[in-house]
Amino acid sequence: MADAFEELLGGDVLSEDVKTSLSEAWEAKVTEAREQITNEVREEFAERYNNDKTQIVEAMDNMLTDAIKQEVEEFAHDKSALVEARVQYKQKMREHAGVLDSFLMNALKKEITELREDRNAQGENFKKLEGFVLKQLTKELNEFHSDKQAVVEQKVKLVKEGKELLRSTKANFVRKAAEKVESIVENTLRGEIGSLKEDIKSARENAFGRKMFEAFAAEFMTSHLAEGTEVKKLSGKIKEMETQLEDANKQITEKQVAISEAEKKARIAEGTAKRDKVLSELLDPLSKDKKEIMQDLLESVQTDNLKKQYEKYLPTVLNENVKKESKKESKETLKENVEPKARTQKTVVTGNKPVHVDPNTTDAGAEIINLKKLAGI
Repeated sequence: MADAFEELLGGDVLSEDVKTSLSEAWEAKVTEAREQITNEVREEFAERYNNDKTQIVEAMDNMLTDAIKQEVEEFAHDKSALVEARVQYKQKMREHAGVLDSFLMNALKKEITELREDRNAQGENFKKLEGFVLKQLTKELNEFHSDKQAVVEQKVKLVKEGKELLRSTKANFVRKAAEKVESIVENTLRGEIGSLKEDIKSARENAFGRKMFEAFAAEFMTSHLAEGTEVKKLSGKIKEMETQLEDANKQITEKQVAISEAEKKARIAEGTAKRDKVLSELLDPLSKDKKEIMQDLLESVQTDNLKKQYEKYLPTVLNENVKKESKKESKETLKENVEPKARTQKTVVTGNKPVHVDPNTTDAGAEIINLKKLAGI
């Protein structure tokens, strides 16, 4: 129908006004028909929706009612079962409470007993450990004391042996040194005396020339050619004053040095006197050999610590057992040290003793012999 109406409007039979009015009427009719159909469809769908909604609500109501009824029945059954279970649980708990109490008491009693036994065992072990530690500590202290005593004894022994060895070494050194010095002095003097003669000759010539010059200068100063101006007198006075000033400064410096040296010597003398006094008080009760050993031991000790170190070394020095062989060797060493001294003292020649010179010897040989005798060789 719409196609036929479009063909009618598309033809040339109708005028434009008619076409326009017809198209407007057609559009209005179509619009009205559409609205009517739409309303009818809406009403139909609304009725269907209400019908379906009612059916769904009824079905849901029936389903929920059945489900709630079933759940309520199950809940009531579970509640009754829970009550029965609680009753049974309380009955069983009452039955087992006594068993649990007895078990806990037995276990607690056992643990307390074991704890007490462990404490007793720990106390015994601690006592054993304490005894062991005290025993070991006592042993270590005794060993330390014995080692300390052995060190002191060894030190005393070493000092004594070192002193004896030093004496023997000193005697050998003095003997060998005397032989070598004798040969060296003899060879050196022979060479030096020759040059000494030449030096004496030149010194005599210089002294003779100096005396001649001094005599000439003195004669010149007393003659009429000497200058007597005031300038020379003033310069002489200035030089004299400068000389006096230098002498005064030298005397002041020498006095200051002497004062400082005197103070230093006084301090040293005071310290030495104090040390000698303390050593004398400490060493007087000892015998001669023990006094020498103790003096060597205390040689490097400060004055304030002398008494402490003396008390430390005294038992070892007093209890020392010296063998006969060591005594014999020390006596022989002492004898060797004394004999060179006595021999040296016997051969010393003073300047008052007349010197006998062989007339057949030369001047150099006579001077060498004279010097040897003066030196005690």
